Amino acid sequence: MSTKDVLRELASNNVKRAINLERQGKYDEAIIYYYRAISALKKLVKIEEKASLRKIYESRLRQYARRVLLLLREGNKREKRGIRSGIDEKNELRSLIKEAIITEKPKLSWDDIANLENAKKALMEAVVWPMLRPDLFRGSRRPWKGILLFGPPGCGKTLLAKAVAGSVNAVFFNVDSSLILSKWLGESEKIVKELFRMARNNQPAIIFIDEIDAIASVRSAEEHEAIHRVKTVFLSEMDGLESSPDEKVIMIGATNMPELIDPAFRRRFEKRIYVPLPDFRARKQIFKIHLRDTELAEDVNFDKLAELTEGYTGHDIALVVREAIMRPIRELAEAGLLSQKNSKPRPVTMGDFLEAIKIIKPSVSREEIEKYERWARKYATG
Repeated sequence: MSTKDVLRELASNNVKRAINLERQGKYDEAIIYYYRAISALKKLVKIEEKASLRKIYESRLRQYARRVLLLLREGNKREKRGIRSGIDEKNELRSLIKEAIITEKPKLSWDDIANLENAKKALMEAVVWPMLRPDLFRGSRRPWKGILLFGPPGCGKTLLAKAVAGSVNAVFFNVDSSLILSKWLGESEKIVKELFRMARNNQPAIIFIDEIDAIASVRSAEEHEAIHRVKTVFLSEMDGLESSPDEKVIMIGATNMPELIDPAFRRRFEKRIYVPLPDFRARKQIFKIHLRDTELAEDVNFDKLAELTEGYTGHDIALVVREAIMRPIRELAEAGLLSQKNSKPRPVTMGDFLEAIKIIKPSVSREEIEKYERWARKYATG
């Protein structure tokens, strides 16, 4: 699927979910899904070339924004009636943040990520080394507090963040951007403050936010006042990290749409690291990583597979592997042997992979790659 198809499906699914929640009387939760749909439509408006389609997206965007405003007003009325106490509110905020924390270190290591040596090295310098030897990273050598990972979807940005957490003895806050734009949108500022407070109380800590563009998009006069306030608080908290060099709190953001990042946020992400499509060596390694526990026929040629999947993301290759290794299982099912416990699938052959590659196509276009490369030439710092 192209980026446009993904965004259209995302907007549609979130609106359907929002409408269902609204019908159930779950207005606060509906706001989350309306805002997710709005975020997807904003991205579509930015990248859609056809004026007729842009008009449709803009019309729907305004429609859902009006709905959110109406639900927010209703929420404020409920709050004034004293539905929720201050104590309950604080406990709920903390509960929301705690849900975002991975309390155990991810088991992922650097070796589990194929290639991406430049990104790994940049993250080692920016995060791992300062955590290991804080005495060496002072003054002008102070560590970077804001790191942005950008590039095509499915190329390992989240894996890199998890590998960082697995390399240092730090609490890892894996935060969904929709948590910041919470089910009580007017309280998102409090959630941001609570998130950073908890990170400071659990140092060393890493705050990782995927799809950071949903929060850090370019500010405009048309956006809702509550969203504008959230961004202001977020920028202030990021400034606080930079002005406190002794604090061991680092923020990592990931995005597939770096061009949507507001300049003020971009400046605070001092280390901006491009995570590109996997090269030949990386594609070969990705196949091997996904096939570690799979019985393969002798004719499987990893060099040929890497050659045939040029332009594929890491996620695309994972889908190729999944499709290929399912073929022997399908044969068992078609032969009526799947229910027999002593029946075993045959080894996966090169032919299985060739058929899978015919079915699974690259999810990122050449034009999209050129867009990332242009942004990297202009803004990347690592």
